[in-house]
Amino acid sequence: MVAALELADMRGDFSMRALGERLGVDPMAVYRHFRDKDALLDALVDAALQDLEPGPHVAGTPIERLRQLCLDFRRALSAHPGVAHRLRVTLPTLGPHVIGLTEASLGLIHQAGVELAEAPRVFTLLIRFVTAGVEEEEQILAHNDGEQAWRAAVTSRYSSVSSGEYPHVTAMAAELDRSSFQDDFEYGLDLLLDAVARRGASA
Repeated sequence: MVAALELADMRGDFSMRALGERLGVDPMAVYRHFRDKDALLDALVDAALQDLEPGPHVAGTPIERLRQLCLDFRRALSAHPGVAHRLRVTLPTLGPHVIGLTEASLGLIHQAGVELAEAPRVFTLLIRFVTAGVEEEEQILAHNDGEQAWRAAVTSRYSSVSSGEYPHVTAMAAELDRSSFQDDFEYGLDLLLDAVARRGASA
């Protein structure tokens, strides 16, 4: 599994042939441990999250702990290209680390005061926010020479419109290159969690 994860990190994806070459075995030998490539990919997703510690190791309110869990989740996904996409487009992976993250997240959402019946919708929203954000960042980095180069290009494009006709757009352009993926993520996460906290308080 370590070899598969390392290979996926280098390529953003991998084939059974490439994995067999890396391990020095026939590619078909891999199927002795996994029924098919999908099973191996599910195991890879779970392995990518093995360093997450979703238990009560972080002090603070349920919302503060949920925030840290989302930050840790994002960091784990960002370290392993392709995993965020896999999580977004396939059925849930039932490995112990994914299930642990799910259980801890739902527990914290409920502890924040959200009704048990509504907690899955909040959980789904947060997971989509994290995974879609990471996947988008991966695509941007894959097609541009780094985040700053992309920001400069976007800023230049928006700055080219008429400030008299589109004052808000040109004002936005002036701010885009002062931010970062991390800053934008935390800003959006805090907006979502503020809404979750208010929802919990009103329940």
